[in-house]
Amino acid sequence: MKKLLLNSLLAIASTAALNAAADSVLLPGDGTGPGGVPVNASALVDFTGDVMTITLRNTSIAHTGTDVPGSTLSGFFWKFIDGVNPTLIPVSATVAPGSSILGTCNLSACGSETNVGGEFGFSYQALGFPRGTNFGIASSGYLTSGLSGNIGNFNGANLDDPESLDGINFGLISGAAGSNSNGGLEAVPVIQSAVTFVLLGASGLKVSDIETGNFQYGTSFSELNVLDAPPLGQVPEPTSVALLGLGLLGLGVAKRRKS
Repeated sequence: MKKLLLNSLLAIASTAALNAAADSVLLPGDGTGPGGVPVNASALVDFTGDVMTITLRNTSIAHTGTDVPGSTLSGFFWKFIDGVNPTLIPVSATVAPGSSILGTCNLSACGSETNVGGEFGFSYQALGFPRGTNFGIASSGYLTSGLSGNIGNFNGANLDDPESLDGINFGLISGAAGSNSNGGLEAVPVIQSAVTFVLLGASGLKVSDIETGNFQYGTSFSELNVLDAPPLGQVPEPTSVALLGLGLLGLGVAKRRKS
């Protein structure tokens, strides 16, 4: 009886310790894009030492001919909890493994190019981003990078004119097999699937410091914006819930045996 109780409590304690050390979380989002087409996205956020890594991915299923600018993922925005306001520094933006650039970059094919740091910007704003967020990453001109000409600030070359963040260029379309862009996307380079962003200045940060995040589509804040679901910090991880239940079960069994 005592052994069962002890094992249950140790399991809970071990899981709590693992969760405290865990530095990453996957934020999913889903909504309805132009023409009633479902759109899906995810942001894998990781904190390791002084480094914050975000892998932004368009996870929409294939809808032949319906990848249009308004359903193209172009930005991710987030907010830290009150009292947490780090100075983050953009370092790199890289096409994720298994992803590629579709289209032409400065009059040449760019499918093998991986450094897209010149095509994405990072910015902090106390106010003004969607849903009250104040940190953001985007490929479109609704975000100001802070550099002259509003060029990308993730340390990459200009891959396609105009040099500034502009239009739907380098937005993320579905990586699903059978995806078929139209609506003007054929005329500009876009990224199929995912981009990984690296920022410095994250020392001491953890997943629970992020209050919420959201996904921006198109080329304007007036277009589709999808909230991450569920917001961070509100829903326990399934493993924690399961082991908590196991611990309570152990307590119940011990109590019945004692009776």
